[in-house]
Amino acid sequence: MNARSSLPVKAILHIALIVLLAALTLLPTDRSAAQEEAEAVINPRFGLVNAFEAPQAAYEAGTGWELIRFRWDELQPNGPGEWNTSPETEEWLSSARAAGREVVGVLVGTPAWATDGEPGTGVPRGLDLPASDAGNLWAGFVRQVVSYYGARGINRWVIWEDPDIQAGLPGYQWEGGVRDYYRLVKVAYVAAREANPSALIHLGGVSYADPGWFRQFLDVAVNDPEAPANDFYFDVATVHVFNSPEQVYTLTANHYFLMSQWGIPLKPVWINETNARPAVDPAVYPEETAFGQHPNITLEQQAAFIVQAYALGFAAGADRIAVYRTVDNLPEDDHQAFGLLRADGTPRPAYEAYRLISQEANGFVFARRVDEEAHPLIDYVRLTFPTRVTHIAWARTEQTATLVIPARSEQATLVTLEGERWTVEPEGGVYRLVVGGADCNDPVEGCLIGGVPWFLIEEGLEDPLNEVPPSVRVEAGGTLPTPDPGIAMTATAQAAPSATPTPLPTETPEPSPLPPTATATPEPTGVPESAETTAEATPAAVAEAVEEPPGSNPEEGQPLSPEELARAIEREVRPRGLPALLPYLLMGLGTLVLVGGTWYFFSGPGQPVEEREEAPDDEPREHGPEPEKTATDLPDEEEES
Repeated sequence: MNARSSLPVKAILHIALIVLLAALTLLPTDRSAAQEEAEAVINPRFGLVNAFEAPQAAYEAGTGWELIRFRWDELQPNGPGEWNTSPETEEWLSSARAAGREVVGVLVGTPAWATDGEPGTGVPRGLDLPASDAGNLWAGFVRQVVSYYGARGINRWVIWEDPDIQAGLPGYQWEGGVRDYYRLVKVAYVAAREANPSALIHLGGVSYADPGWFRQFLDVAVNDPEAPANDFYFDVATVHVFNSPEQVYTLTANHYFLMSQWGIPLKPVWINETNARPAVDPAVYPEETAFGQHPNITLEQQAAFIVQAYALGFAAGADRIAVYRTVDNLPEDDHQAFGLLRADGTPRPAYEAYRLISQEANGFVFARRVDEEAHPLIDYVRLTFPTRVTHIAWARTEQTATLVIPARSEQATLVTLEGERWTVEPEGGVYRLVVGGADCNDPVEGCLIGGVPWFLIEEGLEDPLNEVPPSVRVEAGGTLPTPDPGIAMTATAQAAPSATPTPLPTETPEPSPLPPTATATPEPTGVPESAETTAEATPAAVAEAVEEPPGSNPEEGQPLSPEELARAIEREVRPRGLPALLPYLLMGLGTLVLVGGTWYFFSGPGQPVEEREEAPDDEPREHGPEPEKTATDLPDEEEES
C-alpha cells in the first residue's frame, strides 16, 4: 500500500526556501561591509563649507562639521522687527543633526537700515554703545540669532569673513578698521553669552591679504583692560588659505606664535576655508577659459593639495579644517569651480582625496612635519596614533625622491592617492617610500603644489606615542612602485643615476614679517606633551641630510611570468570560508526546491476532485474546512489499482 502525505513535503520545501533566502543575504555585494562602515565613521576635524548642498556625499566622506552663512541683511532686510528664516534652513540643520555633523554659523552682511556706511560691509550703527543698550543694533541682532539657532543646535559663531581684505580687493567684506572689528567681536561675545551661555565666538578668517592684520588685532585686544577677565572676547582664531600648502602651514603656525608672543592663552586655530581651484576641467570650463592667477592647476593637483593642506595644517596645530566648498557655484565664485563636486553632482578627484585623508587621519593624537629644512626634496608628515603611525610624503620639487623610514613593524600598508592599497615589507630594516616629482607648472611660484602624496601605514605598534621616533633620510631618485594592489609585494626602489635637488622657488613672499622661529609648531591646545615631542627636539631625532643615491642597488627579485602572475592573482581573489561554500549550497538548495516542487505538483493531492471518490461520512464534523483525504480514506478498489 502506497501511503502519501503532503505535510512533510511542504515542511521540507518551506525550510529549503527559508535557508535559500538566508543564504542569498550572505552573498557579497559591490560594496563591502567594511567600506560602508568606513563611510559612516565621522571625523570631527574634517569640515566642508555648505555641506548641505550634497549631504549624502558629505556623510560618506566622514564630514564632521560644516559652515553655513547667516546674513543679517537677509534675516532682517528692513528692520529689527523682521525675522526671515526659511524652512529650507531648518531642513539643512535637521539633516546635519541626523548625520552627526556640527553646524558652525557665520554672521555677516550689514543691512542698509543698520549702518551709515556701505550696505553689506558697513560698520553697524551704535557699535560703540554698551551691548545692553538698545541703540547697539548689532548686539540686538546677535542676541536674536544666537538664541533662535542655539535652540536648533548651533553653538559656534564666526564673526564676519575676511576682515583683513581692504576695499577694492577681491573678497572685500568689511569696511571698518581693526579697532572696529575688535569692537564687533567684543559686542558679539557679550551678547551671545547672554543669549546662550554655551555660545563660542570665532574670529573671522584672515589670510595673507594683510600680513600684519592679526598682530594688529592682538595689539588692540591686549590693550583693552576688560579683555583678560573675559578671555580676550574670542574662543577660536581662524585662517583662510588657498592654493599653497606651504602657506597653510605657515599661517596656522604664525597664529599660535603671535598669541604666544602677545601673552594671550593659546586658542585653537581653525582653517575655515582652503582649496586649490582647478583651472583645467573640460567638464566645466570652455576650452578658451584662462585664469590670471594660478592658471595651470589641474584636477590631480587639486586632489594632491587637499591631502597636503590637511597634513600640513594639522602639523602646524590646526584644530579643524574645512574645504571651500562642497559643490561648484560659478555665479557666486566669479566663475571659478571650487567644489569637490561639480554642479551636476559628479565628484572630482579632490573629493576622493578628501575622503581618503578623512579616513586615514581619523583619531590621530600627534601630527608632526619632520624637519623640512633637512629634506628639501620631500615634505613628510607623520600622524601618530595609540597603536599605529601613518607616514604621508610627497615631492616638493620636480625631482623624484625616496624617503627611507626605519621600520617599526614587520609589514605595512602602502596607499595611493586613489585609495589603492597593498601590503609591503621592509628590506634591510627600512621602508623605502618613493614619491614622484611635482608638476611645477605655476608661472609665478613654480612648485606651488607638491607632487602626488603617498601613505605608508604601520599598525600594531606597542606604544608609538611615547617612544622616540627613528630618524629618516632622503635619497634623490627612485622608481615608483607599480604592483598589482591584490598582491603583497615588497616596497623597494631603484635609485636613479646622479641627480641634484631642484631648489625651491624663492619668489613666494612670507605671509608675515616674523623671525624664523615663527614657524615653529606649537602644541595644540589641550594636547599633553609626550616623549615624542621631546624626542623630536633632540639632535638624535633630527633627520639626516639628503644623501646622494648609492652607486648601485641590489637586484630586485625576478619578475613573475604571466602564468605565475595569473595564478597569484587567482589565489588572492579566490573566496575563502563561507563565501567559498555559498555557490555550492545555493545550487544544492535550488535543486532540492526544484525537484521537490516538481514531485509535489505531479504526485501530490493537487489532482482534480472528480478523479477521486468521496469517502463515506459516518461521523459528524465540526464547522471548518474539509480535511484532506489520505490513502487510507480511499476505497479498496483504488488502493488495489
